[in-house]
Amino acid sequence: MKPRVSWALMTFSASVMALGLVACTITRDWQYPPDPPGTLLNVKGSKTLPVTVAVLPLRDLRGANVERGSWRMALPLVPYAVNSFDRPETVQDPEGVRLIHMNPSRDFAMAIANELRHAGIFSTVAFTESLTTKPDLVLSGTIRSTNWRRSFTTYGLGPLGPLVWILGAPMGKATNTVAMDLQLTPSNEPSRAMWQFTMEFEDSHLFGIYYGMEESVENYATAVQETLKPAISNLVKIATEHPELLRPGSGAGVSTAQSH
Repeated sequence: MKPRVSWALMTFSASVMALGLVACTITRDWQYPPDPPGTLLNVKGSKTLPVTVAVLPLRDLRGANVERGSWRMALPLVPYAVNSFDRPETVQDPEGVRLIHMNPSRDFAMAIANELRHAGIFSTVAFTESLTTKPDLVLSGTIRSTNWRRSFTTYGLGPLGPLVWILGAPMGKATNTVAMDLQLTPSNEPSRAMWQFTMEFEDSHLFGIYYGMEESVENYATAVQETLKPAISNLVKIATEHPELLRPGSGAGVSTAQSH
């Protein structure tokens, strides 16, 4: 092997090893509320309705796509390479460590229950795995996306690209997407939706060896909170202006879509 090629490969390997050491220091556990800010949403109802609500685990309707294209970074003149996972909690990084430890169906539902309870709209809000007792209303829903996408670049330099990373240049762009649908139904009429809300949130940021790695994991909790913000705000508005719509006997329904 020619010395120049050998040196380039050694440089690339050393850079990848350094990246691995940095990645190993990242906290990969689900934490809600996200820190920062470390608090639940600052959305409060002006009145509390005498209504009990049970929050069920969300149905998982995500895809199962796995795209691992980061190996292309080693090729000269390749502008970028992409890793993309529909279910990031099931994927391991090159060091054999889970990208993130979370159970979206359960963790997202518990986050919803915490935010709803904090908002003070209903007298009682509780997360439950199954309906052992009959509440007034049931909040259920689906998860449509938690896509994790990382676009890497070596600036067309192939195995020499990591030298630019070491100097502080971005390694690439990270994008987290969360998409959910929620609905409130009377416990004795599960097929009748009193309130429905569709929401989607996408967050993108640059990352490098020295920055942005933590956000790749922490941004899921942030994305969930940002996704829930318009839904909780909408419920607060209805509870304030038209509380009759959120009582079990209401015959009306409210449906809203939100994307940001």
